[in-house]
Amino acid sequence: MSPNAAFITAGLTILALVLSIFGASWLNQRATEKLIEQMEKRFDAKFDAMNARFDSINHRFSAVEQRLDRIERQLEAVFKPVLPPRT
Repeated sequence: MSPNAAFITAGLTILALVLSIFGASWLNQRATEKLIEQMEKRFDAKFDAMNARFDSINHRFSAVEQRLDRIERQLEAVFKPVLPPRT
């Protein structure tokens, strides 16, 4: 084998190796980006579910607060403050 052919073969081999490393890095980056996007979607779905729960709990607290206000008004009507008689 001539020296020129050996240099050309070695150069092409190194070039192929560099290209394969960059290609693998690029593919790995794409896969990582897809995983991050999936995680973002999952977090968004979980946060939406939590917001729905908080809205439900807030609605329940509002209902309880309204009931307590009604009971308080009823108790105030039943137990009106009475001033002692003047003597």
